[in-house]
Amino acid sequence: MNILLTNDDGYNALGIKTLKALLNKYGKVVVVAPKTVMSAKSVALNLREPIEVIKESDDLYIVDSTPADCVAYALSSIGIKFDLVVSGINHGHNISYDTMYSGTIGACLQALTYRIPAIAVSAEHNFDLVDKYFDEVMSYIKSHNLLSKEYLLNVNFPLGSEVKGIKDTHIFYRKEVTYYEAKENNTYQALRILKDEKCDDVNSDVYAVHHGYISISKLGKTLDYYE
Repeated sequence: MNILLTNDDGYNALGIKTLKALLNKYGKVVVVAPKTVMSAKSVALNLREPIEVIKESDDLYIVDSTPADCVAYALSSIGIKFDLVVSGINHGHNISYDTMYSGTIGACLQALTYRIPAIAVSAEHNFDLVDKYFDEVMSYIKSHNLLSKEYLLNVNFPLGSEVKGIKDTHIFYRKEVTYYEAKENNTYQALRILKDEKCDDVNSDVYAVHHGYISISKLGKTLDYYE
């Protein structure tokens, strides 16, 4: 199996290095990832300017653009037929409204337009938890036949150091607000506040990660352009 690995934290991030080591047993892994941090880029593509691509080796391409551009470039231009796209490990959960902005998830949405199954992987600071339970997650995905060309799998590992199990979840829309704080020279800094993170929906992504469960949500749906 040929696996395309990308992220939104940059090709040199700890998360993508950790995930590559975990994926090696599942097939040939090729990293095509952003040159710099590209968080909150969603499915943005650079359609106006040329993008720089540096081929470091046969299994590492560095792209000076967004995660979605990385995926589109890899699936269209490097001559490898990929069977799976994996994005992560993102440094921070991608739950609730995060899923709208996430470059990690945006990369997987781009994969769906090429009808390639995709998995987004996110955790807070505890990448060791991903290392410990990743094979269990992959086994769960396989045994439940979850991979699809119609939706991506959004996997979030829980807070803490232990895992109670794996939950099939849906998005919970927590209460939050975004505002902009004035800085110098007519600049503004975007800030987000969680007004209420309480969640009693036991089948939601937010509940799962705060109660020791690995959350797997099905997100997105492809168009029929690439039949």
